[in-house]
Amino acid sequence: MSYTAGPFDSPHVYLQWGGKLPGNEQWSCGMRFYNAGGATLINDPTWLASAKTAIQAYHVSTSSYISGAAKLSFVKGNVIGTDGHYVADTTNEVVVADVAGGGSATPPHPNQVALAISLTTGYSRGPAHRGRFYMPLPMFLPDVNGLISTGDRDFAKTSALGLVTALNAITANLKVGVFSRKVGVAGHRAVTGVEVGRVLDTQRRRRRSLVEGY
Repeated sequence: MSYTAGPFDSPHVYLQWGGKLPGNEQWSCGMRFYNAGGATLINDPTWLASAKTAIQAYHVSTSSYISGAAKLSFVKGNVIGTDGHYVADTTNEVVVADVAGGGSATPPHPNQVALAISLTTGYSRGPAHRGRFYMPLPMFLPDVNGLISTGDRDFAKTSALGLVTALNAITANLKVGVFSRKVGVAGHRAVTGVEVGRVLDTQRRRRRSLVEGY
């Protein structure tokens, strides 16, 4: 059955963070949080401040090993309605002073190279069984077979799992989840783990502003 987007099954909070890449390019990542407490969701600056602290710690971690050329410039946390749009008229955002990643300022890869961090739910198939975000400018280098080392993979996994744990610890009301808005089977599931592979990934949208120099 082909995918057709419909409404979400419930309001939730979308956490988005990102910033600058070399050459006036941009990057961003995101996670969704389901309402675990049953209270009415609001744009909460206090929760966002704690989320920003967790995101920044992840960004600068030497285990994440994100290039210093990837700058963290903002963190947003907004309530999303079942229609997929912001509930509030204003954006709940913290501006960050272009904090560099914890790796070298000279990235070994072009802007579009990323590392997929998969968010698992304990389900192997079906809507909302798996999510992901793409870590920007990983410093990990592939070997002669095109794969990053198992050690680098495990560093990235441990760091990402620490991020999920830190975000879940902020409040009992908001927990990291995976959402599907597929028509007829919209739903969400709690994130229970993290998986990271050994193949570097590509995000083409992170290389669309560079001017070619023929």
